[in-house]
Amino acid sequence: MQSFQKFRRYEFWFILLAFTIYITRRLFQLAARFDRDVELAEQSTKNASADFLPRTIHSVWESLASYNHALNTIFPTIAGGVLLFLAWATFHYMAFPRWKSKGQEQSLFFTYLFLTAVFSLASVFFYDFFKLYWRFRLDNSGQIIDFKVYSLFRKVHLLSNTIALLAIIGIYEITSQFYYFIKTKLYEEPEKNYQYLDILLIVFILLSFLFFAVFGQLPVSFWNGGLRDVVLVPLFLGIAYGAHKIFTEKVMPHISAPHSKEFSTGITLFFLVCGIGSFIFQVVEIVFWLSKGFSRIEFSIKDLVIVFVWLVLLSVIAAFLRSVFFKEKLQLTQLFTQKTAELSSLRSQINPHFLFNALNTLYSVSLKENADKTADGIQKLGDMMRFMLNENNQDRIPLNKEIEYLQNYIEIQRMRIAESDNIEIKINIQPSDRDIFIAPMLLNPFIENAFKHGISFRNPSWIYITLTFDDTRLYFKVHNSLHAKSESDPEKDNNGIGLENVKKRLDLIYKNRYALDIQKSEQDFFVSLTITYW
Repeated sequence: MQSFQKFRRYEFWFILLAFTIYITRRLFQLAARFDRDVELAEQSTKNASADFLPRTIHSVWESLASYNHALNTIFPTIAGGVLLFLAWATFHYMAFPRWKSKGQEQSLFFTYLFLTAVFSLASVFFYDFFKLYWRFRLDNSGQIIDFKVYSLFRKVHLLSNTIALLAIIGIYEITSQFYYFIKTKLYEEPEKNYQYLDILLIVFILLSFLFFAVFGQLPVSFWNGGLRDVVLVPLFLGIAYGAHKIFTEKVMPHISAPHSKEFSTGITLFFLVCGIGSFIFQVVEIVFWLSKGFSRIEFSIKDLVIVFVWLVLLSVIAAFLRSVFFKEKLQLTQLFTQKTAELSSLRSQINPHFLFNALNTLYSVSLKENADKTADGIQKLGDMMRFMLNENNQDRIPLNKEIEYLQNYIEIQRMRIAESDNIEIKINIQPSDRDIFIAPMLLNPFIENAFKHGISFRNPSWIYITLTFDDTRLYFKVHNSLHAKSESDPEKDNNGIGLENVKKRLDLIYKNRYALDIQKSEQDFFVSLTITYW
């Protein structure tokens, strides 16, 4: 993680260096071109007759009276470059890392996204508005007369070039995220030879940026030539990617229940995104044609429908292909996780038959001594161990087995605590009256966490546990008090590894079919888990 953050810092300084090299080179090139053109114009006047020489030299400099090199070339080039760099840095480092966040972080995402658009618009405005160009005016014989100074600033260019800049920033982000993904995968490989490929990729990227900074040139209008396709194609693919994500996460998990509210909401959102994306795509195309000088451009419903249909088809096909391709990987991951858990379980099973025989012996002794409560506790502990050995390694178990394990665990904890006025434990578990199967040991870590951190023999404590279900979903809630650990407590630095493991198992087994909400304050801890089990 530290190496990744270090790379991101180096990326910032390298892109800044590339911008600086490009802007400096362009300023020197433009200054040299201006001096060369002026020299050519003056040379042309020397070849004219003596009678026309004074007038011709004067007209050359008079034609340049409206041009100020500092204001009309140096300032817009530097200002446009600096603002474009700020737009890129704002999106890359501030906006994009927050695009999947919630709450206040999500509002910050939209704030930084807006700033990115403002910086991009300002970059185009300052460059196009202040930048002036010059060209020779020639007589009928092809001789240079003087200069014509002109501006390319157009309102429609302001919009089209801003869209193009935002698209270029988006293309860079997609490319960089793809590289980060490859970099992560390469460093996960045990062989160091794979990591050398990352070095080659970095060298290639560095040389590509430096080559463009030294020899490349951005077009005067971003919509000229092949750059239009470079922008429009990723725009279409980006919209399709967003639509396919919504279809994968909001529609496919509920596709077996087409009459459910979740399916209706998901499919409506999917079609809405495709429709808005089609509209945006056609608006961008219209802006392109307007920037090319076409004045009579009509909004075509036919083209809108064609783009919409292609977006729907491409998104749905991509979602199903992704589901097929990743299903095998998911199954292998689940199998690996299961086998690892089985291996760990086997390693911890030190002669289980001996342990069961010992528990049975203790159970018999406690009955003889009329220690009914102790006997009951031993019996529940034996049932829990039997569950761990027999049920825990299965893919799915009946819900009533999981409930039985939870109840045994809670009863043993109650024996330890001996509830008083300062400790309140309320349990509401709906009896299982139907054949429902879930993955084992998904719920108990939350209850363990509640008893571990929610009980204090000095301060008022409480634990509320609720487990209900219907035909398709299981609803599980745990709400407990929270008490600060003392410095000497060995569990003080334990930050909930068990809960993290549960989250990973949920992602593997119930991906896109569960909702986990965890809220924590200084006084209490709340967990709400909803699982769609079919």
